[in-house]
Amino acid sequence: MKKNINSDFNRAMSAMFTVPTFKEIFKSGYSDYFVEKINKYRKSIGIRNDTKIKNVVNKTYNYLSLNYRNEYIYKSIIANKIFLEMHDLNNATLINEFRIGRSIADVVIINGTNTVYEIKTELDSPDKLKKQIEDYKKISPKVYLVTHHTLINKYADIINKSSVGLISLSQENNFIVVNEALTDSNFLNNTVMLETLRKEEYSSIIQNYFGSIPQVSNIKFYRECQNLIQQIEPEKFHEMMLKKLREREIEEMNLVQSNNVPFELKHICLCSNPNKIEYQNLFNFLNLTI
Repeated sequence: MKKNINSDFNRAMSAMFTVPTFKEIFKSGYSDYFVEKINKYRKSIGIRNDTKIKNVVNKTYNYLSLNYRNEYIYKSIIANKIFLEMHDLNNATLINEFRIGRSIADVVIINGTNTVYEIKTELDSPDKLKKQIEDYKKISPKVYLVTHHTLINKYADIINKSSVGLISLSQENNFIVVNEALTDSNFLNNTVMLETLRKEEYSSIIQNYFGSIPQVSNIKFYRECQNLIQQIEPEKFHEMMLKKLREREIEEMNLVQSNNVPFELKHICLCSNPNKIEYQNLFNFLNLTI
């Protein structure tokens, strides 16, 4: 595929691999946006007439992985090479764009512990990294920075002498662990961990730990819960948080792991958690020709 450095083209190709675009496909079995962009840039991508959309997805993804390695390429490799290959989906959960304090972690994998993966592509700036890491450590004993192999030295200097691990994306688009993350629970923060949970999740924790939940108005309920959880040791509360996050199950584990879902779309499926009907809409869309 001929390299195209046009920024509008690159952004359009990137926008095709987004959760909102595929949520429309899961819901209706079609995306006007996706098809319009393919038809507009057909020649640039090298797509012939009467090509199945699943082949278009593959070719577009390969273009991005070679020429415009945006965040989605990294997330996709984390989903496939780390989450799906190295974890039991019965006991693990992947969370995309997870708000932690004032930061948003790119990917968090929950299993026996939780590990944050912060992505810094060649398109990113390191300006907010130190603050992001400070926030992530408040809910996770393990944090990895994932970046391109050409940027390893730059980021190694920034995270020098910390517990943060470093992962390199190789020229062949494989991950290489440069430095293992060290487990560090010293910065766990109950308030920040509480903020990651839904009301029913932290209510259940409080009910189980204290035997009852605050009998106050909805306006005061969260503040009372904040006060109560300060009585729990951070590492203990961390265990409770993990248990609740792991309960956010993948609805169709067999389908997301099947060959019917292309490598390029497994991350989107893990994030969107479609049901059987929505998966069928996706498969129908991928088998259309344009």
